[in-house]
Amino acid sequence: MKFKLKGRIIFNKKVSPAMEEIEEFIEKANKDLLLRGSKEEKDASKITQWKIKDKEIQLTIISGRRVRAHDGLLRLKKPLTQLLGPKYHIGIRKMVVDDYTFNTKIPRDIPEEKLDEIKELPFVDTLKIEEDTLKIHFKPLDEKELRRHVIDRVVKQVQNLLEFEEDLTVKITKAKPGEIVAKSRPYKPLFSGDPTEEAIRRGWVKKFPGRGQWFYTPPITALHRALEELVIQKIVKPLKFQECLFPKLIPLPIMQKMRYLEGLPEGMYYCNAPRRDPETFEKFKKELIIKKEIPIDLLKEGLKNPGYVIAPAQCEPFYQFLSHEIVNKEDLPIKFYDRSGWTYRWEAGGAKGLDRVHEFQRIELVWLGTPEQTEKIRNKTVELSQKLSDELELEWYTEIGDDPFYLEGRKIEERGIEFPDIPKYEMRITLPGEEKGVAVISANVHGTHFIEGFSIKEAHGEKIWTGCTGIGLTRWVFGFLAQKGFETNNWPKPIKNRIKKVEIPPIVTWP
Repeated sequence: MKFKLKGRIIFNKKVSPAMEEIEEFIEKANKDLLLRGSKEEKDASKITQWKIKDKEIQLTIISGRRVRAHDGLLRLKKPLTQLLGPKYHIGIRKMVVDDYTFNTKIPRDIPEEKLDEIKELPFVDTLKIEEDTLKIHFKPLDEKELRRHVIDRVVKQVQNLLEFEEDLTVKITKAKPGEIVAKSRPYKPLFSGDPTEEAIRRGWVKKFPGRGQWFYTPPITALHRALEELVIQKIVKPLKFQECLFPKLIPLPIMQKMRYLEGLPEGMYYCNAPRRDPETFEKFKKELIIKKEIPIDLLKEGLKNPGYVIAPAQCEPFYQFLSHEIVNKEDLPIKFYDRSGWTYRWEAGGAKGLDRVHEFQRIELVWLGTPEQTEKIRNKTVELSQKLSDELELEWYTEIGDDPFYLEGRKIEERGIEFPDIPKYEMRITLPGEEKGVAVISANVHGTHFIEGFSIKEAHGEKIWTGCTGIGLTRWVFGFLAQKGFETNNWPKPIKNRIKKVEIPPIVTWP
């Protein structure tokens, strides 16, 4: 791994009067300052060429992998200022990199799509392969970008793409993702049709114009509420979770802390607040009135840049609530739950029927505790969910999750994060005639992922972890109907006894 940088240190006045001091400074820097942090000289930075031109020092720095060339350039700023300021009143205005290349060895059989991914990385200008070496040329960089470590992140991403590492989930999970760890006894299904089509035919749902959205009418809503009541009674209350009302409009910086923006930016709905621009909105209203079409371009002019997403995970506010707080081990665990509204995910082409929607209802359990407490609580939520399914005579199975939501943003690791042996369990209700059941329980332990991201600390430095279990009520309803059908007399007593008679209002043209 080699780096070569051509850059400039730009001053507020001509620096030729300090020629001798600068020459001596560079000689010493190559022998000391640019070697610090590297055991071997070949891994450090070295200034190989330099010259003074008017108000600039133009220099070339080469390096190995430890003290990289851009780090070497940044190291020069403070001591140069201390050297030239008091005597010559010369100060540094800025530092720029005009030309920067990075060379690394590559496998001979690297797929073309990997190279295409590297080409698309930010700050990469061009790349070429010479024998077994990949040469990347970066776009010009300023000091701010260097201090933000953008080069190091690009290099890390390149390394990851070249090493063909196994999926992070597979790498950290001490069991095979997808492995079934528990299942119920079989139950004879009472329905063999498509639950979505039957619900539409009966008027239990009506398609809403928005993609992946439905209007749920009284009969299916009553079933939803009955299941919700059972979940609260059988899972949430026995584990002593306390109810909160979580915000659903989540600022982008929170999603960045969660690493969601790195992991699944294409899976969220983004929100824009309107500008204080009455003139634009007056134009918008007039054009709308005259044309009877929504003038989207004018509407865009009146909106700020996206500043929020609508909650895609539902647990986001919990970690922000604890952000930069200190807890005491003796007071743990902290256990909250939220059931106050919808969760939103953009499924793109994946939305279908009532089982995979963009807008859905969940009960979200979240907690903070010691590693032992955290895993014990997660496992108990799964155990009680399985028990409730047995009471409802629903066929189910539980497997090792293959897509813990928080790991998407951790595919390129920057810091040491503690992960549990099994990050996720997923319980699924089987669907008659289908190979894969519908996931109704997603039970996660995050290790220190959110502890680190939100700077949550224990008063005495003890280890603390977080966990969450999402209970998918919308999917639970779908799985229930797929097995038990729509004839309420055939439903199990725990559900039937909780449902009062409801009616669909008579409408001539529907259903």
